[in-house]
Amino acid sequence: MMKRLCVLLFPGLFPALLLVLLLLPGLVSVPARAADYPAKPVTLMTAFNAGGGSDVSHRLLEKFARGIFAEPLIVIYKAGAGGEMGWTWLACARADGYTIGGVDLPHIVLQPMLRPKGQPGYQTEQLSPLCGLVYDADMIMVREDSPWTSFQELIAAAGSRPGAVTVATVGKFTGDHLFLMQVERITGARFTQVPYSGSGKAMPALIRGEVDAYFGSASSFLRMEQVRGLAVASRQRYALCPDIPTLIELGYNIESGKYRGLATPQHIPAKARTYLEEKFALVCANPDYQEAVRRSGLLPCFKTGAQFGELIRSEGERITHILTEAGLRK
Repeated sequence: MMKRLCVLLFPGLFPALLLVLLLLPGLVSVPARAADYPAKPVTLMTAFNAGGGSDVSHRLLEKFARGIFAEPLIVIYKAGAGGEMGWTWLACARADGYTIGGVDLPHIVLQPMLRPKGQPGYQTEQLSPLCGLVYDADMIMVREDSPWTSFQELIAAAGSRPGAVTVATVGKFTGDHLFLMQVERITGARFTQVPYSGSGKAMPALIRGEVDAYFGSASSFLRMEQVRGLAVASRQRYALCPDIPTLIELGYNIESGKYRGLATPQHIPAKARTYLEEKFALVCANPDYQEAVRRSGLLPCFKTGAQFGELIRSEGERITHILTEAGLRK
């Protein structure tokens, strides 16, 4: 009765109200459409302390993403346990496309393999590859005032006094640790590893004399003063420090280095993944970005998410072989 009365009194009211009601869902959804990805800054997690190779790489992304990303990248730190704390945090982060993280190979393959059974932590497959960024060859370095002027002298000292020579790394079960294991296996020398929470801590430890040597990254060597490079683990002379001999040319069949890239938690929205992959590809194609990467001691090495995923798989096979030979994996 009331409805009929209103129609009689206000004949144009109900058509207008009906139109509003029909349009209301669309009006309500307008803010959702306006908030299409990305609607806020994207967090980029660094699993090591500030000042290391990962941090340098991520700060360059943060800088050169401006003008390409609709929202800024915000770098945060989750350092500890050779990166394991950060990667476990990333694996458990909300899969909404607003949290990504830097990942290092071989670390993210090595750590789950050697983690004690039952100990909590991420699994490699929980980190979904987004793209590859840079390559960083491994290097053996000492202070300039070190008594050892060659790799052979260092090996002789460690061989004559097993465990007496201390070596800095960025943590147990990291690429540095794997590099150290390879050197020990092939040379027969035995060192004492002193793990730090990142190269930002390991570099000053070497300079201060807390350790005798640093089995780390070439980028660390190139950013340091008062250090001497004894050998680099690249297949050929490393373009950024061509005066340093390779381990291969010295007679030791060791090739070792780190691939740094980006990953997300599993199952982020497809639209977010496509956006991130496309935008990071544009950043990494920028000649100014590439030059800045080289000046920081790293080599540009962009890979798509699929290519980076294949690299992770092949690194897994290589590491399994190394660990099996070392008796650490059956």
